[in-house]
Amino acid sequence: MSVLDMDRLRKVRRLMDHGATEGERAAARSRAETMAKAAGLTLAEAMSKLDTIEAPQPRSFFEGFDDWMEAKEPGYRVQMAAKRAERDARDAHRRAEVLAAYGSEAAVFARTEREALLDAAIAPLGTWDHWTDDTGTVHRFAKTLDGAAGEFWNAKDITPAIRAAVMRAYPWPITLAKALAEVKEWDQLRWDRGLFCRSGEWNPYREVNCRVTLLEDELETGRPAATWDDVQARFDWKRYAYERTYVDPTQREEPFLERLEADFAFLRANAHPVHSGHPHMQPATRRTTAHKRADVLSMLDTHPELSDREIARRLGVSPQTVSTWRRKADGIPPRRRTPSDQQSPIRKE
Repeated sequence: MSVLDMDRLRKVRRLMDHGATEGERAAARSRAETMAKAAGLTLAEAMSKLDTIEAPQPRSFFEGFDDWMEAKEPGYRVQMAAKRAERDARDAHRRAEVLAAYGSEAAVFARTEREALLDAAIAPLGTWDHWTDDTGTVHRFAKTLDGAAGEFWNAKDITPAIRAAVMRAYPWPITLAKALAEVKEWDQLRWDRGLFCRSGEWNPYREVNCRVTLLEDELETGRPAATWDDVQARFDWKRYAYERTYVDPTQREEPFLERLEADFAFLRANAHPVHSGHPHMQPATRRTTAHKRADVLSMLDTHPELSDREIARRLGVSPQTVSTWRRKADGIPPRRRTPSDQQSPIRKE
């Protein structure tokens, strides 16, 4: 039975709590369990011993911030506590939904089909390590890719070999709208897994980071727009990129971008496709009902998640028009007007 190395255990514990990736944190936990077992202790007992002699921590940069804000804005602490409680309740509800969708926590962390394809694609470029989840399942992850150990958050850091591997692992999106849809899918997976991580965050595998970084680069400054939908996807990306950075739901407030989007929606609504169906700008003309119907059905097909009001804003039609065609597309009979609908000729906005 060995003597517990408290200094080493302290360093391992810091990695358990603050490791850069879930794999690093899990590996640190495994090392701590091995150290504790060698000393004839459980992990909890070893941590308890460590807590009794834990070295004083350096003063945090944010230490005292809440006190300062409370003095500046009385009630700040209560407000922050309410936000945390709301966030915790939202996370608990979402955690239950995720478990119901996946079936188990182990299934949440099981590699998806796309993750498996990316893993296979970068296999010749990687060196490997392993992490163990709370269910005891061992997962491998790329410790380095093409000799680099970074997280690849910048497209310029991705080598040509890595770029080729992750872009060819499965078909690359043919439109900017599909590129944005894939970014959202990866984000959702990251958030779902983060609900079950002690730190509250899940850091994706390196090859996934590469794929997402290249998709985001495409949306930012990559291929030129070929259709109206591509331009709209760039607007949608800028809104999404802003709003996803906040822990709590936050709507963007950028008057210039809002005006630019509205201008684009107006121009798009008053343009018609010519020459092989490619959408070019045309002088504004009065659209027929058939044009409006085609525009609405096209938007419902490409962006079914948008509300009737948002689609109406983009296309320059009424929300009622969008609602009517959405119901018809879904095979739902149109809503029958009631006497109360006809009592006043004044329509409330």
